[in-house]
Amino acid sequence: MHPGNPTRGALIAATVAVVAAAVYTVKSAVAAPGDSATEESAAVRDGSHDFDFVYGKWRMPNHRLKKRLAGSHEWVDFITCDEGRPLPGGIGDTDSWRASFWKDFVGIAFRTYDTKTGLWRIYWVDNTFSQGVIGPPLVGKFDGNVGKFEGRDTENGVPVLLRFTWTLNPTPAQVSAQWEKALNPGGARVVAKWEQAFSADGGKTWETNWYNEFIHDDNCTPTP
Repeated sequence: MHPGNPTRGALIAATVAVVAAAVYTVKSAVAAPGDSATEESAAVRDGSHDFDFVYGKWRMPNHRLKKRLAGSHEWVDFITCDEGRPLPGGIGDTDSWRASFWKDFVGIAFRTYDTKTGLWRIYWVDNTFSQGVIGPPLVGKFDGNVGKFEGRDTENGVPVLLRFTWTLNPTPAQVSAQWEKALNPGGARVVAKWEQAFSADGGKTWETNWYNEFIHDDNCTPTP
C-alpha cells in the first residue's frame, strides 16, 4: 500500500469523528436560543386588533379623482356610509359600504388576519362592478398608526398595482384640505383616513385617486 494513504482503520476512525461532530453541531443549533420556531412566531407583533377601529357606524366624506391614470386633476366629492363589525372566531372583520354616487351601490370588505405572519388580507365584492366575484386580496400590515396593503387589479383593462393606506387618528394638518373642510364643516373628529393609489409601472410611481374619512355617525345618509 502507498505510504501516503491512510489505513482502513484510520479511515473508519476519521469518519466516526466527523459524524459525531456533525451530530453535536446539529444538537447545538437546535438548542440555541432565538432559533426555535416558537421564538420566531413570538417575534411577530400581534396585529389582530388593528382594524377594530372600523367597528360601528360611519359617515365617510369622499374625494375621488374622475379619471385615473390619465393626468386628470378633476375631483368629485360625495358622502358614503359604512358599518363595521368583527367576524366570528377572531378571524378578522367586515364592513358594508353604501353609496348613492352609483345607484343603490353596496360593497362589502372582508379582512382576515394571519397570526403566523402578522399580515392582513383584504377582500372586496360589490353589487355593481364585481359580477359576484370576490377579487384577489390586498396584503399588508400596520406600522404604528399607518397601514399599507397592496395587490393587483385592472383599470380599464390595464393591469395595475393597487395600494390602500390607512392613517389612524390623523393630525389636524392631515385632514385640513379644502374638500375635507367642506364635507366636514362642523369639524367632527376623524378617526381614520383612507387613501387608494394605482401604479401602472410596477410600483415606480403612484397616483393617489381616492380619499375618504371615518367619522362616527349613527344616522348617516349617502349623498350623490
